Amino acid sequence: MSARRPPEDAIHVGVLRVVVTVPEAHSLKDRRQVVLSVRDKVRHRFEVTFNEVGGGEDPQRRVVVITTAGNDGRKIRSVLDQIVGMIHAHPLVIAAEVDVDVFRWNPSKDDWATRMMAELGERPATEDADE
Repeated sequence: MSARRPPEDAIHVGVLRVVVTVPEAHSLKDRRQVVLSVRDKVRHRFEVTFNEVGGGEDPQRRVVVITTAGNDGRKIRSVLDQIVGMIHAHPLVIAAEVDVDVFRWNPSKDDWATRMMAELGERPATEDADE
């Protein structure tokens, strides 16, 4: 019988992806100012990461990803839902698409170097020595 990890050791990860539209933006600079305003408000209130990941050349559209982690999945979901509410309430932004996911993270049994080598499709150095 395997030992269960205590609930306080569980790690939950929350990911919020929002396609932000700034209808009044006429340039990338206009959009950037509004997205930075949203970022600053979110990060001031919540302990999360805020990354811009897409929509680079469109002056009215930007994809942002907000992430957080902790040991209470319901609390993480609540935080992300509150952030969605903040974005909807922002006077200059439309949340065109919203995707939220909260999941329990399970650490890999392999160490970091082994996973990276597998991802790169390379064999460990001990196998290369035989050739």
